[in-house]
Amino acid sequence: MKKIERSAVFLKENLALFQCPVCKEAFQDVSGQGVVCANNHRFDLGKKGTLHLLLKGGQNEYDKAMLSSRKALADTGFFHPILDAILNHIPKEGTILDVGCGEGSHLHYLTEKGLSGEKIGFDISKDAIQLAAAHFFDDAFWCVADLAQSPFGAEQFDAILNIFSPSHYQEFNRVLKPDGRVYKVVPDADYLIELRELLYGDRSYNNQDVVKRFKEIYPEALHEHVRYEVELTESTFRWLVEMTPLTWGATDADIEKIIKKPLKTISVAVSLLISGPIKVYK
Repeated sequence: MKKIERSAVFLKENLALFQCPVCKEAFQDVSGQGVVCANNHRFDLGKKGTLHLLLKGGQNEYDKAMLSSRKALADTGFFHPILDAILNHIPKEGTILDVGCGEGSHLHYLTEKGLSGEKIGFDISKDAIQLAAAHFFDDAFWCVADLAQSPFGAEQFDAILNIFSPSHYQEFNRVLKPDGRVYKVVPDADYLIELRELLYGDRSYNNQDVVKRFKEIYPEALHEHVRYEVELTESTFRWLVEMTPLTWGATDADIEKIIKKPLKTISVAVSLLISGPIKVYK
């Protein structure tokens, strides 16, 4: 079957995982190669089998070039120790939602490592989802969507992956099953510290507010630190510089200067936060 046909089958078998982002009603049917809700709002699959559920806008700072560099870096195993830490805790089978999935490399690795079940990856960037569908179509169902106007059904997911991406805890709690969990990854103070010092001198980063907020929502959260060093080549250093948001505040001249003298190693240091029992909003 073509990709669009395979995606239509996925939707028919998993329609409850979605809801209409316009009226928040459940989708009633898969008509042709699209989904339709009770109020006749319709969303069609693209030729590559992706579903566009975004009401407006659709791009962020991650363009195709940056996403391609992120994929190239991910292919080297740069993020694997972080994902391995998640694998130590996440159920090996379940319904997974990857929030801000980018070009799909994280879900791809987790799938290769045996994480099974229905998986959905979504991002606000159309470029990201097109890359994910092009390279990792078989690993998940890919869609363009906005967390703030969520198109996902209530109490449908066993796990939410929230890796280097924004959070919306009220929405997370709505779509999680009663015993579901959030797996959030945020940078620690010394994440890519060598690159930060090259770009900005001694400018520091503090994740305390993010961690504190997570623990307010999930008081029984697990907090685990993941730290390691990565040896860099000229190519991997260039991909890192091209994909990291750290460079968004730097001038083109500054970026060009540091690329000419690449770092040999880089520190990766993150917090893995895993929710305990869900705190219900009132």
